[in-house]
Amino acid sequence: MNPNFLIIGAARSGTTALTHFFKQHPQIFMSEPKEPHFMAFANKEVSFKGPGDESLMNRITVTKLEAYQQLFAAAQNKVAIGEGSVSTLYYHDQSIPNIKRYAPDAKLIVIFRDPVERAFSSFMYMTSRGLEPLKEFEAALDDEDRRIDEGWHHIWHYVRMGHYAPQIAAFQKAFDRSQMRFYLLEDLQADPMPLLKDVFQFLGVDDTFQPETDREINRSGKPKNRLVQTAMGLLGRTVTLKRAIKTIIPARMREKIKAANLEHPEISKAARARLSRLYQDDIIAVEDLLGRKLSAWR
Repeated sequence: MNPNFLIIGAARSGTTALTHFFKQHPQIFMSEPKEPHFMAFANKEVSFKGPGDESLMNRITVTKLEAYQQLFAAAQNKVAIGEGSVSTLYYHDQSIPNIKRYAPDAKLIVIFRDPVERAFSSFMYMTSRGLEPLKEFEAALDDEDRRIDEGWHHIWHYVRMGHYAPQIAAFQKAFDRSQMRFYLLEDLQADPMPLLKDVFQFLGVDDTFQPETDREINRSGKPKNRLVQTAMGLLGRTVTLKRAIKTIIPARMREKIKAANLEHPEISKAARARLSRLYQDDIIAVEDLLGRKLSAWR
């Protein structure tokens, strides 16, 4: 069985929150793991070389069709069957032909956020995982081109992943507009139910269903205690241990442990100004592509 919808991106923009809400809906099935990365890497060898990439990407990426289809074997009579690989949007040159081949009629869901905030959130996420080798965000920005050249996986592409316009344009060119929905994290955070009602209608499921929406999902931050964070990170990087932890410790408790050890610094004015300049033209292009003003991103 292949999926009939895909959450394709963007990274650190609410895809995990959408997945959390979708999993609560009795008519929706989401794959485990959330991100098999099949559409971006079908029939390819995955060999990223950044810190933690071996366990975070190389070992878990599903590259064979049979293994991918097995992820949805338990969907049974669900109406909407999907997954949420953010690599799908970013690696559009690779993923679009695979979607056309394996799931040509799949509905495509994209959720974005302010690209400056997205970049900083990615940095803080990798910091919270104990993987980011640099302490300062701007130093990591300076190091980005080297990381990309050396084959670090997409989560490390803090700036480049936020250039949404070419990603959107590629999908709009390849698929009918009726097959896609574009949302903003800012709308999901401000008032989730109107957005969820719309996406439920798009997926053809009961749009009166109201999931639990009062929890923060997958928030990034800076570790207060490096030893605690390192221990959590090591456990999370081993697939067998990760599965065992999920069985023993409920999701809400795991989130509380992680959240208690995180503080949430703000992006510096200098870094914000630097990225705002970089994204200025891209934001204008995104406004044209989506037909929506994004004044809050300026």
